[in-house]
Amino acid sequence: MEDRRRKNISPFARFMNLKCMVGLTGQQTIFPFYHVVSDRSLPHIKHLYHYRDEFGFERDLDGMLKLFEPISMDQFLKYEGQPGGKRRMVLSFDDGLVECHRFIAPLLQKKGVPALFFLNNLFIDNRDLFYRYKASILIDRLLLDRNAMAEVADYLAIPEDQVVKAIQIVNFRQQPLLDAIAELVEIDFIEDLKKRPVYMTSDQVKDIVKWGFEIGGHSMDHPDFAALDEDEMVIQVKTSIKDLQDRFEIKPAFFAFPFTSEGVPKKVIGQLFKEGIVDAVFGTAGLKKTDRKNFIQRIPMEALAMPALRVLKAEYLYFLLKAPFGKNYNHKGV
Repeated sequence: MEDRRRKNISPFARFMNLKCMVGLTGQQTIFPFYHVVSDRSLPHIKHLYHYRDEFGFERDLDGMLKLFEPISMDQFLKYEGQPGGKRRMVLSFDDGLVECHRFIAPLLQKKGVPALFFLNNLFIDNRDLFYRYKASILIDRLLLDRNAMAEVADYLAIPEDQVVKAIQIVNFRQQPLLDAIAELVEIDFIEDLKKRPVYMTSDQVKDIVKWGFEIGGHSMDHPDFAALDEDEMVIQVKTSIKDLQDRFEIKPAFFAFPFTSEGVPKKVIGQLFKEGIVDAVFGTAGLKKTDRKNFIQRIPMEALAMPALRVLKAEYLYFLLKAPFGKNYNHKGV
């Protein structure tokens, strides 16, 4: 719903002055995030969201760098609250995809831009695949193979024109259904990962760390936290962070909730901080305030198929329009 509202107001935001909007909102630091950058067609992503090609991402980056000073998350935690009012950005990338090592990190290193990469522990080294990536691969195959589409429709006992929607709505708990459909149409996800890696390897993650970038947890296997009970939520966060600290010899405990932080109770977030499990946590609600400097809502840069500065203008205009109604707080009181 919110993405649609942002899209609807984006034509009005297009010609507005971003510097002025930053000043009016008082939101000097932004937290834009992406997943992947590629010139290739990516079957595991193409039916989920828009992603930038290499030229488009570099254009995005150069545009943001003209207005915002890039800083690391560690620097943000040190700078926040200090006088100066500089416009800053903390850039991050979710899911630990192989393009982070192939293209994104080398480009950022060349431009002197720090970034934070959030990883799903069980997917490192291509040991398994995010269930929504499985769904996208299946959809891609079925749209190209009418016989396979007919087989799946018969298996699910639904009309062919409902198959794609049925696959799209499969949730975390139902993912065995995706594996069953894959077997039916002779797709072996694990074997395909060996031939066409989707994620970074452990050695590539070590490179990322050696190059000076930060890494953080993104859960073990990318569940929807709203579907977990409170104990499962805490275990996912704690296990993800501890595993990364042990394997890659890092100290910071950063965690980005998969999908969104909506549905995560205040009690759980409070527990994560109280027990020292996390140094900072991240959601995906866009430009919003929280009551903690280390509980941060990031701006999804791939939700709207438009250049970064237009996405940011729409985000800031949306913030300004909601301000009179007190709608710019997320998880207030955490």
